[in-house]
Amino acid sequence: MRSSPRRILPFLLAMAAAATLAAPVVAQEEPEPDAPATALRVAIDRALGEHAFLLGEVVRSGIANGPDFDAAAAALEENSADVIGAIEDVYGAAAGEAFGEQWRNHVAYIVDYGRALGDGDADAAQLASDQLDRYVTDFSGFLADALPALPPDAVEGLIGEHVRQLEHVASLDMADFGGAYGAIRETYEHMFAVGDGLAIGIVSRYPDRFTGRVVAFSPATDLRVTLDRLLGEYSYLSALATRAVLRGASDDAQSAADAVAANSEGLRATIAEVYGSEVGDAFAGLWGSHVATYFAYVDAVANGDEAAADTAIAQLRTHQMDVSAYVAEANPFLSSDALESLLAEHTEHLIAQADAYAAGDYDAAFAIGREAYAQTGELSTTLAGAIADQFPQRFPDAAVPQPTAPIGLLGVGLLAASVVLAAAVAARASSRISGRPGPTDG
Repeated sequence: MRSSPRRILPFLLAMAAAATLAAPVVAQEEPEPDAPATALRVAIDRALGEHAFLLGEVVRSGIANGPDFDAAAAALEENSADVIGAIEDVYGAAAGEAFGEQWRNHVAYIVDYGRALGDGDADAAQLASDQLDRYVTDFSGFLADALPALPPDAVEGLIGEHVRQLEHVASLDMADFGGAYGAIRETYEHMFAVGDGLAIGIVSRYPDRFTGRVVAFSPATDLRVTLDRLLGEYSYLSALATRAVLRGASDDAQSAADAVAANSEGLRATIAEVYGSEVGDAFAGLWGSHVATYFAYVDAVANGDEAAADTAIAQLRTHQMDVSAYVAEANPFLSSDALESLLAEHTEHLIAQADAYAAGDYDAAFAIGREAYAQTGELSTTLAGAIADQFPQRFPDAAVPQPTAPIGLLGVGLLAASVVLAAAVAARASSRISGRPGPTDG
């Protein structure tokens, strides 16, 4: 019986974990506030996470020949420049240039693949798939040569990331929006894990440049990254839902709203884990009112109902006061006014990007969307810092010793698994547009 690629990968990742546990540990450091290692981890995680959403938007618009394609592509290129710049800052201009060429190539191949599926062009889809296969080989060689000492899971993540994106592309092509949003949320979360792996490798290789490892990988920073991921995801999912409503794409909009609801549940669970289920449920009620009122605003804009839009804006401002007051009451280290100011800025970003998209100013809409995503980093830093101050025993700012593992035969095995996954997904997608059964179609 042929082994499923989805069964192979967890097995190899388990091997990676075992190898990591057996590796030497890094000596403890004294905690360092605002550590360079923390800044590195947060920046890489956020940039890779944003890449997942923006690439999804470019593919969606490419398949549909949407008028916002150029704006989405420009935003994606800005994000690519951020990712490439982070590599260049660490490894130098030559490595950054080589990484950038590979990175931009894989973006282009995925976009080409999506357009080929949208056009029903089996030959073009196969060409893009073949190019992605070559990318796997070329990029893995580059990582091994130019960026040594990366953990195996980070290598597999960067190589295998496009496999998950192929699943997203195929779902969009079939108008399976529920599947598409599930895939993009999975990819987004996965990118944070990849970013952590990259950060561990870089900090291990350059401990004198990126000091403060014990802070960067402490429970306090883990909490910050979790909130960063959830709030950043909310900002992008809200933008995707907004654009779907304004395009009149009802099925897309409903699936996006369902994804927002799933994200909100993640926020509730995180709050409940800290403060208990009663507080978590109360927060969920307040946050849910904020979400529902924002979508009411988007509906009003779509229908040209200025009175309803004004009412929604007034309610949004009331909700941000209610959320701020409640959270500040639960945590004496939070200022209600400061939190309300951050939530107000977040709300204004959401409103502004909706207005810009409705007006057909797609460049502004995507630019504001990126600003909204960046601003959630301020919000998560404030919330996580206050929670860590309130519960220092649960969220200390010093990590336990972190193990490291070199790239060896295990890394090669993980790369091979990603090739298997890429081939399986590409074959299934190609079979849909060619009419030929894929290898797993029975």
